[in-house]
Amino acid sequence: MQTRGSAPDSGLPHCPDVAEREVEDGGFSLGWGFHMLTSERYWVDSHCHYAFRSAEDGRAGNSRWFDRLESQRLGQIVNVSGTPATLDAFAEVAQEPRFAWFIRLSHDDPNLDAYQRAVELGVTGLKLHNGPLISYNADYRRWEGDEWARVFAEVNRQKKPIVWHATQRVSASAYSGGALRSNWSEGWKNGVTFTNEDLLQTYLRLLRAYPDISFVGAHQLYLGLERLGSLFEEYPNFYVDTSVGCVVRDGDQMHPEDQALWRDFVIRYADRILFATDCGTGGTGALLDVNAQAFINHARFIRQLCLPDDVLQKVAWANAVRVYGLQEHVPPRRSNVRP
Repeated sequence: MQTRGSAPDSGLPHCPDVAEREVEDGGFSLGWGFHMLTSERYWVDSHCHYAFRSAEDGRAGNSRWFDRLESQRLGQIVNVSGTPATLDAFAEVAQEPRFAWFIRLSHDDPNLDAYQRAVELGVTGLKLHNGPLISYNADYRRWEGDEWARVFAEVNRQKKPIVWHATQRVSASAYSGGALRSNWSEGWKNGVTFTNEDLLQTYLRLLRAYPDISFVGAHQLYLGLERLGSLFEEYPNFYVDTSVGCVVRDGDQMHPEDQALWRDFVIRYADRILFATDCGTGGTGALLDVNAQAFINHARFIRQLCLPDDVLQKVAWANAVRVYGLQEHVPPRRSNVRP
C-alpha cells in the first residue's frame, strides 16, 4: 500500500506542515494528515458594509458578526460605509483591532475637510461609488475636475487606498443575487448616454494621474479575466477585490475547466487580489444568516481553487494587510480544533 511520503509527489498543494512531518521528530509523524489541504491563516474581509450611527450600535454589530463567523476564521473586516456624519463613531469602534474603516464620499461631495479629519481619526482609505452617479445621470467627468483633484492629490500624498465601485454590470447576476440593470434602469430614464466604458476610461486616467494611490476595483470592475489581466500588466497600482463575482454556493462545485482558469489567474496575479464579500455585517435574525452565508460562499470560491499556500495567504489576508496598512489580527485559538 502506498501512503503519502512513500508515493510520488502528486504536485497538488498541501498544508506546509505535511512536508515538515517528513523531517520533524526524526520523521516520526511522516504520513499523518497527508491529505490536509492548504488553509488560510485567517480572512480579512476587505470590503463590507454596516452604516451605523453610534459606536454602541457599531460594536454590537461587530460582536454579532464575529460571533457568527469566527468559526470560519474571520479575523478582520474593513467597513467601507463611514461618512462625514459618522466619523467619530467609526473611529471609536476602530479601537478594536478586528475593525478598520473607509470614509465614503458621494460623487457630488468632494469633501476634502471631511477626508482630512477622517485621516486624523485613523481612517484606512476612501470609498467611491458610481452607482448613484449612474442613477441620477450626474456628470461622470466631475471625477477629473478641480474639486476632486484636490481630494485625490491628498490621498495620493498620503498613499492611501481607494476602493471604487467604478462600473456597474447591465446584466442580471442570478447566481450571486444581483438585479437586472442595477442603476442603469434609473439612469436611462434620467437621460444617461454614457457607458461603462466611459466610466472605466475615466477610472484608468486617474490611475495614471495618481500613481501613489492603490486603486482597488470593487467586484472586479465587472470585467473578465483577459481584460483584468491586461490592466494588471499596465497599471502597477491597480488591484481588485473578490466581492460579488467570486462565489460558489453551498453544495456547488466549480466546473474543472472554470476552476483551472481561475486558479491560473489567481496564481499569476496573486499580489493584486484581495478577499472581500460586500456583505452587510450589522444585521440580525434572518438577515444575519443571509449575509453570513454570502461570506461563506466567497470563502468557498477561494478554497475550491486549491491554491498553493503562499498564494492563499496573500489573497486571504496578507494583501489586505499590505495594501491597506493593517495590523495582523489572527483569531485566538478557542478549541482543540479549528473549523
